[in-house]
Amino acid sequence: MVSPQVLTLATSAGLGETLPEGFAAVSIEAEGATPLLSVCVVVRTGPAPKGVADDGPLLILRERLDARCYLGCVVDSLARVKRWVEIWVQDTDGLADVPPAYRDAMSNASLDARWRKWCETIEATGLAEGLVHAGWEQQHPTSILIDLKELRSIRPVEGGSNGYWLLCEDDGLLTSRGLPAYGSTSHRYLHVPALGAETFFIPVTRGAPSGERCLGAEEALGLGPTRIALNLSAGLMMVSDWVGVSLEDHIDALGGEKTVASSKSAGGPAKARSAESSAVFDSGVGRGFLTVGRAGRLLETMYLKLRLLLDIVGSVRAAVEASGAPILNLTPSSFAVCRPVGAPGMPSAWFVQAALRDAGVGVGVELAGGDSKLFMGPGGPASVYSPGATGSTVAGVGALRIRQILTDADGLVLEARLVMQERAVLGPGDLLWLRVSVGGTRLDLYATPDLKKAAAGTEVPLRTIKQPFSDTIRDKLKAAEGVNIPGVMFEALPMAGTPHDLYSLAVLGVRILLCGDRALGLAASDFQDFARLLEDAAASEEEGKRTPLEKRISTILEGSDAESARWRDALGPHHLRLEDWDPKSALSVVTVDVWSKILAALVRALPGLGPDSTCKNFSEAPPKAPERVFDPLAAEILPLVVRTRSMVVSDSGSNSEIRSLIRRVAKA
Repeated sequence: MVSPQVLTLATSAGLGETLPEGFAAVSIEAEGATPLLSVCVVVRTGPAPKGVADDGPLLILRERLDARCYLGCVVDSLARVKRWVEIWVQDTDGLADVPPAYRDAMSNASLDARWRKWCETIEATGLAEGLVHAGWEQQHPTSILIDLKELRSIRPVEGGSNGYWLLCEDDGLLTSRGLPAYGSTSHRYLHVPALGAETFFIPVTRGAPSGERCLGAEEALGLGPTRIALNLSAGLMMVSDWVGVSLEDHIDALGGEKTVASSKSAGGPAKARSAESSAVFDSGVGRGFLTVGRAGRLLETMYLKLRLLLDIVGSVRAAVEASGAPILNLTPSSFAVCRPVGAPGMPSAWFVQAALRDAGVGVGVELAGGDSKLFMGPGGPASVYSPGATGSTVAGVGALRIRQILTDADGLVLEARLVMQERAVLGPGDLLWLRVSVGGTRLDLYATPDLKKAAAGTEVPLRTIKQPFSDTIRDKLKAAEGVNIPGVMFEALPMAGTPHDLYSLAVLGVRILLCGDRALGLAASDFQDFARLLEDAAASEEEGKRTPLEKRISTILEGSDAESARWRDALGPHHLRLEDWDPKSALSVVTVDVWSKILAALVRALPGLGPDSTCKNFSEAPPKAPERVFDPLAAEILPLVVRTRSMVVSDSGSNSEIRSLIRRVAKA
C-alpha cells in the first residue's frame, strides 16, 4: 500500500523538477563524494499534510517481507530533480512474523542471491530505463542513517577506532562469539572490521540473539528523533525508476473512472482524480483514446484492457523464467504502469506499458529423496487473488491406508487415505509431509490431498509426489497395500507453484475486464460461479464428445431464458466501462464470438476446476520450465488483441479489395 503522504505529494503538489515546501531530498551517496548527479531519499521536513496520518519522515511506497521501498530522486548540482526513483532497501525483519516452516527455508545467503537475481530481472524486463546502478545491488553498503536536522546521510563509525560499522558476513567470527552464522540464518549483525577479533557486534534484526560483546543499536549509533535509519542492517539496495501510476488507477482510467480504485474496491470513499489521470485519459483523438463514439470507446477499451492483460502475463512469465520460482502474491500492487507521452496526434493510452515490479515470496523446498522442488508461500491475510490460504499449518498423528502403489523406472507413487483424529481444513495449495514406518524403516513422504474426493474432514485421499526408493523399500511398501498403518506423523506445508500465479492472473483478468462499474468481490464471485457451471456441464458429457468451452459460453450468452439474461448481466462486456450500457447492446457491439473467447481464456486459467482447466491442480507445472504454465493463456489472448485492434482500426484498403473480389466472384 502506498503511503498516504506519497499520494498527497503526487496528486496535490505534483512531482516536477523541484520538491514542494515541507519536503527535502537527502543525498545517500558516500560521504565525500561529489557526483554530477546524486541519488537522494525524499524526507518530510514539516508536519504531515492535513488529514493524512503521519507515517514518519521517510515516504514509504511499498513493503515486502524482505524489503521496504522509499520514494527517492536523482538530483543535479543545482538540486533540480532529474529523475524520480524507488529506493529498495533489504530488510529481513518481516520474516519474524511468518510461519516457522517458511522462515526456516530462508537464509541470508538465499535472500542475497534472490535479491541479486531480482535486480538482474528488473534490468532485463523492467519499465523505462530500469535500474540506476549504484553498486548496492550486488555488494552490501555500510549502514545508512539520515540526520533530519542537518538533512544529510551518515555512515556511522565506532568512536574508539573510527572504523565503519559494516555487516558481518564472517560465519566463523560470529559463531566463535556464540552468535548465529550469517549464511545459514536470517539474523544480521554489524561489526567493526578495524577492531579485528576484538570487535563489538550490533544485532540489527528483530529477535537476533545477543552476546557478551553486543551493543544496542540506539546507543551505539545514536539513533533518536532526529537521527533515523534508512538501512540499519546494511542490506542490499536497489534504485529503479518510480513510475508513479498504480495498475488499479490505470484500469479504472481505461474504464472511464477517475477515482482511486483501491478505495472503491475496499469499500472506502472515492478519492479525487489525479491531474495526470484526467489529462492523459480524457477521451478524444490525440489524448487518451483514439475513438470518440460510444460504441467505439467500448471496443477500444476492450482492446486496451486485453493488451494490458497480455503485458501482465508476459511480465510474470519473464520473471518466473528468470528466477525459476513462482511469485505467489500477485495483486495489482505487484505491477507498475508507465504512461509515456505519445507522438503528436496519437492516443497516449496506446503507448502504456505494464510490468511486474515485486520479486514475489515463493521459497523453494527440496523434497527429500527426490529431485522434485516445490515452493512455499508465507501465508498472510486472505486475498481474492489467492486460491486459498497458503500459510496455515495443520499437524498431528493419524493412520495411513495405502490403496495402491504405482511404480516406474523413475520412482514410486502412493495412492492412499490419511485418517486424522480431528477435523482439519486443508487448502488447495497444501502439501502433506508424512513420516511413515514400514517394515521397520522410517520414510518421509510428500503428498497432495484430493479435497474433492474427501469423504469427511478427518479422512483425506492423497497421492504422493514421485520419489526414488530402493527395491527393498518398494517391496516393503508393496506388502503394506491395504494395511492401516497407525502412528503416522503428518504436517500440512503451505506449498504452491506457478498454477497459483495462473489463478491470480485469471482474477486479475476479471479485475481488468469486468469491474468497470462494480467492485471486484462481486465480479469474482459471479465469475467463479459461472466457471463451475460450465465445468459441471462439461463433466456431464462423454469424454471426447464434449461441447467446446467457447460454444458452451456463447450458447448461454445468446439464450432467451432468465438464466441467460442473468449471466449476460453478470459477465457481459458492458462491465468494461463506467457507462450506462444495456447488456445485450454491449454484447452486440463486442460480438458474442469475441466475448466468449475472452471468458473462455479466463476460465481455462483457473487450475483444478475441471476438464477445461490448463492445470489440473495447483502443483502441476513443468519442473524445469515452470513459466510454461502461462503460455496457453498468452496464446489465447494474443489473437484476441490482434482481432480487437482491427475492430477499432479497420483497414479500409483491404476491405475495398475484399468487396471487389466478392463482386467479381458473384458476377462469375
